[in-house]
Amino acid sequence: MKKLCIFLLLIVPSLSFAQTFYYGEPATISGKLLRIKSLHPNQEAFGGNQIAVTLNQQINVDGEEGLVKTKLIQLVDNDPRYSSLFRKEGKSVQIKCSELFRSHTGHHTTKVLCVVDSVKYK
Repeated sequence: MKKLCIFLLLIVPSLSFAQTFYYGEPATISGKLLRIKSLHPNQEAFGGNQIAVTLNQQINVDGEEGLVKTKLIQLVDNDPRYSSLFRKEGKSVQIKCSELFRSHTGHHTTKVLCVVDSVKYK
């Protein structure tokens, strides 16, 4: 019993740490597709909806731009597949990102973005 308690004390902290990914590197993320409203300052020309993934667990994304903790990642993809993601809103997905990058224009609504390589629906 004593060994079991010690084992649990050792493993519980490791379960609470967020996974860390790095800017510019491939990543696999899981969550649900969510339609988000653009935060672009020119709503008439560039407003509208974007698609993102609300993650099952918070992740850390680190690199030269600094560390970001997030549970929401905007998706960047080619037109045909990007449009199809809107029709699957609310579905659970596993997305392979060719890279993660930090928001740097008015078109970027979340702090971290994913360039979609592949999508697997669960």
